[in-house]
Amino acid sequence: MALSRTEKERIVKEYGERLARAQVLIWSRYQRVKFPEFQSLRANLRNADAEAVVVTNTLFGRALKEAGLPVTDEFANGPNMVTFVYGDIASASKAMMDFTRDKADRVQVIGGVVGGQVIDTAGVQALTELPSREVLLARVVGGIQAPISGLVGTLGAMLRGLVNVLDAHRKQLEGAG
Repeated sequence: MALSRTEKERIVKEYGERLARAQVLIWSRYQRVKFPEFQSLRANLRNADAEAVVVTNTLFGRALKEAGLPVTDEFANGPNMVTFVYGDIASASKAMMDFTRDKADRVQVIGGVVGGQVIDTAGVQALTELPSREVLLARVVGGIQAPISGLVGTLGAMLRGLVNVLDAHRKQLEGAG
């Protein structure tokens, strides 16, 4: 059954809303994947604040163009599933790569888009090695805290030195009087 123009516009708009929220897109080509398998993937992705959507290539291509993102012929052929990553990039890409590992004959990650740039399968694999969001936040806090701790230590040493000088001067005055 053909989609009406209104339905197509609604679908393109939904794709556009997802594209606006997503930090990373991961393309997968699939065949003969059972519904329960998709459900388990979607549950794993939900934990990483991501979602996998089976897309209509033509309508998704239109949404990509409207969003100013690259459209490649490689991604526009065959039955495609796009994973929209809104949260933890490493966890979501790891969930996708794990899903394809035992289904390599039926599901293949074919690439993605990061920061408006097309990446290949190796690029998606590299995303799995990123530190988690919590680790990155801890590193940022540590990086901010280190200079402040150094400043506090320096100021404390200067005050201790001043107190020592004043104490030595007091002792000198007491000894003279």
